[in-house]
Amino acid sequence: MKVLKSLIVIIAITLSLVVLNVDARIKTPLVKARDHRIREKLLGEPPVFSNETLWFTQLQDHFDTTNTNTFNQKYTILDDYFEENGPIFIYLAGEAPMGFFGFQEVQVVNWAQEFKALYLVLEHRFYGDSYPTDDLSTSNLRFLTSQQALADAANFLTSIKTERGLPLDYPTVVFGCSYSGALSSWFRLKYPNLVVASVAPSGPVLAQLNYTGYYAQFSNSAAPDCVEAAASTSQQIIEMTQTQKGWDYLASVFNSCSPLDNPTDQYYFLYTIVEALGSTDQMNNPPTWILNSTCTSFMENQDYLVNWAALVTSQDDSQTTCNDFRLQTFINQMQQTQIADQDGSRSWVWQTCVEFGYFSSTYPGTSVFPTLNVEEQVRWCELIFGFPNMTPNVDYTNYWYGGLNPSSSNVMFTNGLLDPWHLLSINNNNDAGTIKAVTYEAGHCGSLIATTDNDPISLTNARQTVFKFLQDVLA
Repeated sequence: MKVLKSLIVIIAITLSLVVLNVDARIKTPLVKARDHRIREKLLGEPPVFSNETLWFTQLQDHFDTTNTNTFNQKYTILDDYFEENGPIFIYLAGEAPMGFFGFQEVQVVNWAQEFKALYLVLEHRFYGDSYPTDDLSTSNLRFLTSQQALADAANFLTSIKTERGLPLDYPTVVFGCSYSGALSSWFRLKYPNLVVASVAPSGPVLAQLNYTGYYAQFSNSAAPDCVEAAASTSQQIIEMTQTQKGWDYLASVFNSCSPLDNPTDQYYFLYTIVEALGSTDQMNNPPTWILNSTCTSFMENQDYLVNWAALVTSQDDSQTTCNDFRLQTFINQMQQTQIADQDGSRSWVWQTCVEFGYFSSTYPGTSVFPTLNVEEQVRWCELIFGFPNMTPNVDYTNYWYGGLNPSSSNVMFTNGLLDPWHLLSINNNNDAGTIKAVTYEAGHCGSLIATTDNDPISLTNARQTVFKFLQDVLA
C-alpha cells in the first residue's frame, strides 16, 4: 500500500520518520479488560521491593536544539542488591504505565540480585505519568517516536552514570519486553557506548503492515480440537453474514447494543470477536495457560457460537448490559486528547499508525477465522488522527533498525513459540554469533515472569540461557 502525498505531513511532523506495539496491535476495550484481569487477578501483584520512585528532567525534543522545553519523566531505582563494581540493569517500560510491567520484571530483579546490580526502570514518554505535552493532540504526538524514546533512555542513563561518578561505558545491560523488548535491542544498536548488551524478550523488531501471522498462529498454538471448533464456528458465522437476518441473529447471540446493519460496525464486530478468541495464545503462560482455559470454555458444550459469545462478554469488566460493537464508539474514544481521558491507547495507536503497522488481518487460507482485511484497520488511522490516507512507514522503520537482520551485537532474544509475536522477532542465532536467541514452549515474555511449578523445561532452560548470556557479557 502506497504512502500517499498526505503522509508527507506525517513524515515532516515525525522527523522524517526516523522513528518507531504489544504487546502491540490495536486492542479493543474488551481485550484490554481481559489482559488487565490476567495481570491483576490471575498472576497477582508483583513483589514489592524497596525501590524509590523519582522524576527525571527530560528534554521534550532531543533532535531540535532550539527546543528547550522539558518534562518530568518517571523512573525508579532499586539498589537493595547493588554492590561496588556491580553492573547497572535498566528496564525500558513500554506502552503502558511503568507499574504495569512489574510482573514482567520478576526475573530481571532476580538477576539484579544475582549480579549485585543497580536496577533502574524508566517510564516511556506519553504513557503513565510521563507526558512531554499538556494534551494528546495530533500535533503534540509528533514528540512520540521510538527515536525520542531511545534518546530519553540515553540521556537518562548518561545522567545517572555521571551523577554517580561512573564512566559512560560502565557495564550496563538494557532489558525490555514486547515493544520495549524491541526498544532494548534497538538501544544496544543505536547507543552501544552506553550498554554492553540487551535482553529483548518477545521483541517484534520487524514492522509489518499486514500481519496475517497474528491469527494464523492460533492454529499452531491451540489444541487441534479447539482449532477445529474455531474453524467450524467461523464458517457458521461467515454463512450468517451473507444476510441481514443472519447479522440480526449474531447481534442477538453476542448481545449487541445496536443492530449490526452497516459495514463498518459489522467489521468491528468481527474484529472484536476474533480478537476475543484468536488472541488468547499470546499470553499463554504458566500458571494460567489462558489459551487452554479459553478453549475449555469455548468447547464446554456443542453450542460453540453461544460459548464464543460468552467469551466476549466475560472479557468486559464494565457493568454494561450489552456489548458495544459500534466502530464510532471506539473512534470517539481514540480521538479524546485529554490525558485524563486516555489509558495509553491513543498513544499506542499513533505509534502503530506511524511506524509499526502490526495490523492483525486475516484472509481465507491464512487463519481459521472470518476475513478481516487490513485496509479497514489502516483507515482507522485516518479517522482517529485526521490525516487522509495515513499509512505507517514500515519500510523506513525496518531500514532504520534493520528488521530481522540488525547490525548489532550482544543482543539476546527470547521468544515463546505459542506467542504470535515470535513471528516478527528473532528466534535463532545469527551466523556471526553477534545476535543470540532462545525459544520455549509458552507465550509472551514468559522468560521474565515468575517461576512456577508448571513451567515447561524449555522455559526453564531459556531463563538459564539468559543467565549464562549475562555472565558472558559481564565477565
